[in-house]
Amino acid sequence: MVSDRGFDGLVIAARNNGCKARDAKIIAEAGMKLSDLVKFSIKSGLSGLEWAVGIPGTVGGAVKVNAHAFGSNFYDLTRNIRKEDEIILSAELELTKGDKQKSKTLLKEYIKKRNNAQPLEYPSAGCIFRNPAGRFAGQMIDQCGLKGRKNGGAEVSEKHANFIINSGNASAKDVVGLIDLIKSTIKDQFGVELEEEIEYVGF
Repeated sequence: MVSDRGFDGLVIAARNNGCKARDAKIIAEAGMKLSDLVKFSIKSGLSGLEWAVGIPGTVGGAVKVNAHAFGSNFYDLTRNIRKEDEIILSAELELTKGDKQKSKTLLKEYIKKRNNAQPLEYPSAGCIFRNPAGRFAGQMIDQCGLKGRKNGGAEVSEKHANFIINSGNASAKDVVGLIDLIKSTIKDQFGVELEEEIEYVGF
């Protein structure tokens, strides 16, 4: 999440978005959208990336933060990462030979799960907090009665309490205010220190 003041730095947008498949491996360039990578893997008859459907961002970003969902993650598939200094250029992923029709069916199931469980109709930064060991952050936030809590244009989602949505011109300050409230409430009621999954830039 970027500060309302911006930050004193340089943003590098990767535009390299090619990929190729060889046997059960895919070499994907950093600028390729994850959604396109998932489609390419299925088209190539490979399975193992269906869970990533609906995750925004690129291959480079997925490698950097270890994109994960539904019990799967990017690190488990990544075999080689090509970098120049600290800039990720491409990644080699190892998948498994699959059945295209089964993959398409699985894809639809994941899309349905996302639509039912996540507030995709609103802008958000995705899940805000990591799940503590043996617990679910969203469930804990819900148990504290914080669903629907607002701070300016930022709101704790009614659909999934680990999402803070932009319900109307939210600022970064609005979001941070809700994050602080959630962390202090969870600490008071459960004795658990929630850790953010998002990263702060310019704060």
